[in-house]
Amino acid sequence: MKLTKRYKYIIFDFDGTINNTSPGIYATFTAVLAHFGVDASKVDLSRHIGPPLSDSYTHLLGPQLCDSAIQLHKRIFDETKAAQNSFLYEGITDVLRRLKEAGYVLAIASSKYEPHAVQSLQYHGLSGYFSCVYGQTERRGFKREVLAQLVEDNGWDKSLCLMIGDTLHDINGAHDCGIDAVAVTYGFGHTDELLAAHPVATVSCPKQIAELLI
Repeated sequence: MKLTKRYKYIIFDFDGTINNTSPGIYATFTAVLAHFGVDASKVDLSRHIGPPLSDSYTHLLGPQLCDSAIQLHKRIFDETKAAQNSFLYEGITDVLRRLKEAGYVLAIASSKYEPHAVQSLQYHGLSGYFSCVYGQTERRGFKREVLAQLVEDNGWDKSLCLMIGDTLHDINGAHDCGIDAVAVTYGFGHTDELLAAHPVATVSCPKQIAELLI
């Protein structure tokens, strides 16, 4: 399978696309919810890998506790070294290498708190593949906001950009910005939702990303 359109800038989501961060993220969410008296076993935490923390904790705990929960989440994530409690999807490093060698410019656009995304990339030795890393900050959180800032700051032509991600937030966020998107079905998203969002292609494993683009 090949794409009929040629792209220059390949923008990756992080959690669920490059790195399976669920062990560390689930543990962090569980600890935060326990602090506020909520049993995380009754929550589908997979739904909270993708949206910004403000959206997740407003839904899980309400707006009054949201800010406190976010600060606690960041502290627990750092203290428990949750960035190291994860693993790369098989073959993704080779995919990144091949894409870069083929001349693509690679970037990260994640709703993950930006310092945590940077920590994870450094821990796994992937920083050198990416021209820039954009994540959640105090000014942006939703995927459309992160993507819009990334493209604007770098002066990239949207028609040459391709978003690759595993959740509805990635696909819809890209579409909101006028950017094409590829859905990966091996991450945390739900395949039926991804297909309904009309990505330009879907892949079921990392190596198919390289097959699609090279």
